Amino acid sequence: MSLINHKELKRQIASGELISLDDITAEFKNILKEVIQTASEEELTSHLGYDKHQSSEHSNSRNGYNEKTIKSKYGQFNVSIPRDRDSSFEPQLVKKERYC
Repeated sequence: MSLINHKELKRQIASGELISLDDITAEFKNILKEVIQTASEEELTSHLGYDKHQSSEHSNSRNGYNEKTIKSKYGQFNVSIPRDRDSSFEPQLVKKERYC
C-alpha cells in the first residue's frame, strides 16, 4: 500500500515544485496530517457505530473538532480531531489531554 501518488510526485519534481529537502518534508507533513485525521475520523465512526452523514437512532453524534498540535521529528503541524456530543469518544491515535 502506498499513500503517495508517484505520478504526481514525478510531475512536481520535474516542474520544479519540489526542489529541496524542506519542500519534500513539508509535503510529507501534509500526508502525515491527512493520515492522522482520516484515522481519527474512522476511530469515531467505529465508536459511534455508523458512518458520517448516515442517519442513526443513537443519541450520540459527531460534534465538531478539537484542534491539536502534533510535534514530530518532521516538525509541528495542527490536526483536527473529531469529537462526539456526549464526550464518550476516547481517541487512541491522538489522545485527549487531561487537566487536573
